[in-house]
Amino acid sequence: MCVGLTACSDFFEPIPGVQFGLDETFASKQRTEEYLNNVYSYVREVTDAIHPNTYGGIFTEASLDGANRWNKTYAEWTNGSFNSASAQASEYFSKYYQAIAKASTFIQNVDKCTEAAASTRGKWKSEARALRAYYYFELLRLYGPIPLIGEDPIPLDASLEELIKERNSVDECVNFIATELQSAIDSGDLLQRAGKANLGRMDVATCMALKAKLYLYWASPLFNGNTDQASVKNKDGKQLFPQTEDHSKWTQTRDAYERFMTFATGQGYKLTEVYTNGKLDPYASCRAAGEFFTTTWEAVDELIFVKLRDLYDYTYWVCPKFTDFQDTDVTGGGGYYTTQETVDLFFTKDGLTIEEDPGYDKFEGIPGANNFTSGRYYDPNNPSRLYFDADKSKVLKQWKDREPRFYVNITYSGSIWLNEGKYNEEMRTDFTNGANGTCGKSKASGDCPDSGYLIRRGAKASNNNGSKHFSPVLRLADMYLGYAEALCMCSDLDNALTYLNKIRVRAGIPEYTFTATAGKITCPKTQTDLLNRIRRERLVELVFEWNRYFDVRRWKVAEGQNDPEHWIYPAYHTGGEGGKVYGMNMDKDYPAFFERTSFETRVAFTKKQYFMPIPYDDLRRIPLLVQNLGW
Repeated sequence: MCVGLTACSDFFEPIPGVQFGLDETFASKQRTEEYLNNVYSYVREVTDAIHPNTYGGIFTEASLDGANRWNKTYAEWTNGSFNSASAQASEYFSKYYQAIAKASTFIQNVDKCTEAAASTRGKWKSEARALRAYYYFELLRLYGPIPLIGEDPIPLDASLEELIKERNSVDECVNFIATELQSAIDSGDLLQRAGKANLGRMDVATCMALKAKLYLYWASPLFNGNTDQASVKNKDGKQLFPQTEDHSKWTQTRDAYERFMTFATGQGYKLTEVYTNGKLDPYASCRAAGEFFTTTWEAVDELIFVKLRDLYDYTYWVCPKFTDFQDTDVTGGGGYYTTQETVDLFFTKDGLTIEEDPGYDKFEGIPGANNFTSGRYYDPNNPSRLYFDADKSKVLKQWKDREPRFYVNITYSGSIWLNEGKYNEEMRTDFTNGANGTCGKSKASGDCPDSGYLIRRGAKASNNNGSKHFSPVLRLADMYLGYAEALCMCSDLDNALTYLNKIRVRAGIPEYTFTATAGKITCPKTQTDLLNRIRRERLVELVFEWNRYFDVRRWKVAEGQNDPEHWIYPAYHTGGEGGKVYGMNMDKDYPAFFERTSFETRVAFTKKQYFMPIPYDDLRRIPLLVQNLGW
């Protein structure tokens, strides 16, 4: 890692193969701005599972959110072979520290660029400071308390021991990151809100949102009084994790969210809402909020911070490999998929869990004829939107009458694909492994989901949806649910319920209420009951955005032992984020295809997996570094 720090600090390559020293780089406005853009390049894309060592990461597939057929880098984590010498252990550690070092170099040198106005230099410097804080936050939630390099410029001839000495405590890390973000906010140099024209740049809104989310982690059980981590100490005996829960951290979290909410309202941030024929269209609203390509920018007022990239065909990964339709251009690799456990998180159209809803069709084993529906099923909120045609492909009753987010996010067998192609065909997604299957295992030559469920979120609905791909890092729905959680933990249940219900209203499902009210769902007025519902809503609303991987850890439920009412893990699943993982039986035709089947067995989740290990090479080179629990 540290070799990379030095190499990336002493020159910058805006042109491949052409090296410039620091003085040459910062003498030019163009090269200075290119250097800052390079610092931005370390922000990773939550939608990229195929390039985890460059643009993306393993955090969808390393959780129960999903998996993919093409890059099995994550499998080392899920099959138990991961160790401190694994490439992924050092990938994020080294890259984020490289980004931090580059940001520090930029901060120390940007004022040399006299070609740029002082106001421009100030803005750039604050952006770099905010980026540096963001990269520290990413390190904190991946590795726990980490070494803080500090503000001083890094000498080009610094030894490894001079670069990084020992780990700071959780509280020291959080206080440093929060101070850096506040410094960027208070500088007066950042845009209040970047807006569409500067989407993806650091602004005051992003800094305030990041600070609130940082505090959310700080207050959560993983970082707040976690006695499981008592043995993680520096070599001088310094305790890295606080061993006593400090409830005042929840108060500080609530206050940080409240400040953001006040600011965001004044800046015009709002949940994406799309109206069809004068009526809220929940499907269109949730799809717009989760689109990764757009020409309409309907979600711009919900997006706080994103990673932008040009000409990136995510749709190929999630589009089925169709074989039986006229337009052969509408096809894909069909290999970025989700699990039965995630499918079962989504509510029914009545806003109930599948366990609570008496109308949900439950069965075990191979389904019988009475477990299948029939006819053409349209969106109840928009009769022109066809979800499936059960007269042409078999469709389980379980997939009818689900909430709009289910249809936004999940491609199930029998569903109609988003893109009708140039011939306006109803492209049926039939994964059954037989004559009627349009993209099953045999017809797709293996380019199909092992689970029988593809991730649908963000796929293009037409070929001209634009080439600008944006990957959400922070959006307003995340902030509403974080605020609801903080309010709940501060025993302000009424206001917590208000923010939880904002998400449900947009999703087109009934609100919760503490008192029996027609058309709403009664929730017992206790902190535990409301917290369970906030957590479930978070897993559904933010699905496939890397939040699950980190949320189940900060809640300390990833071992599967603190979820007695199955708000996070269904009753049939054991092992927490590990264990047997379920889907459809892709080897079979109707009806055996539709039997819930384990397609993968992951190592049972243990306490050491709450954090990644500190890389072995860095432990060997830097004597004062200590390892994480269990590694």
